[in-house]
Amino acid sequence: MNPTVTVIVAVVIGVVLIGIVWAIVSAVRSTTDSSFLSSDRAPEAQDRARPVLADFHVHDDTARLYYAVPLPDGDVDPHLRDLLCHDASLVLHEKRAHGLPIDQVIRAEVYGQRGGSPAEVAVLELEEPGEIPELAVPELVPHDVAGGYDPLVHLGEQEFDIRPGVGGSEPESGLPPFSNEIELAQSVEVQLRAVGVDPNNASLTEFSLALLKIGGYQVVPRTDDSYLAQKAGDTALIVVSEHSEGDHPELSEQAVNAFVIAVAQTSPERALLITDKYCPYIVYEKERSDPRCRFITRERLQPFVDSFALQ
Repeated sequence: MNPTVTVIVAVVIGVVLIGIVWAIVSAVRSTTDSSFLSSDRAPEAQDRARPVLADFHVHDDTARLYYAVPLPDGDVDPHLRDLLCHDASLVLHEKRAHGLPIDQVIRAEVYGQRGGSPAEVAVLELEEPGEIPELAVPELVPHDVAGGYDPLVHLGEQEFDIRPGVGGSEPESGLPPFSNEIELAQSVEVQLRAVGVDPNNASLTEFSLALLKIGGYQVVPRTDDSYLAQKAGDTALIVVSEHSEGDHPELSEQAVNAFVIAVAQTSPERALLITDKYCPYIVYEKERSDPRCRFITRERLQPFVDSFALQ
């Protein structure tokens, strides 16, 4: 081969090799920088069901964060306050990572909702302007990850007895709201409010779907009264049957059979019918026939709700 051609070929090969090495180094640097920025942008935030931020703005040296979180009357539960303050610190980190100038901020006011109006929950005082505090994760922050105690997985282990003397005729005044008969553990109430649900005024559907959310389930509508709840590769069929004025106080056999048919058609890992009506004895036969099926009726709502405090 001509010596000149040999030299040219060697030079070309050398340039190509240098280009390849440079591309690899650049890719590694880009990945490292991207990972660092992603971590800085949302520390400890990606695997948690967070409170809904309704509004955020900065005025002079004060940041104001407004959450769509219904507050109870009176004093705010300290766990709920800690939860919102923790999320506020995450939001400040995120805003700065997205280029919002907050170096002058020395305080952050955190608001929830009471009676349709903003109500102050807490004030974060920054030690230095723009120095965002790294707050510890509150014990009661809802997790949106697989793992831990899952009430739906352990439904088969729970005993749901029917109390004697109920399920007869409806009182003259009608069935009272189910919330009147439910006592909430502190951890459950805090998490319900954190995801935007006032447990004292929520419908059974709102209440049930919020429980699933704090249990780490992603819920999508299926029909007007049924949903698919998914977590860690498992799917649960959820049907909610709310009592309406004038309805019979006991869950009808027709509703029970329609639920069983839906389970057969959908073939989920497990299925729940949640209702504030009383439980007919036919559900025992259905649950024995198909262990995936569980009927969370009025008598069974309290132990079902309690199970979400065990996460």
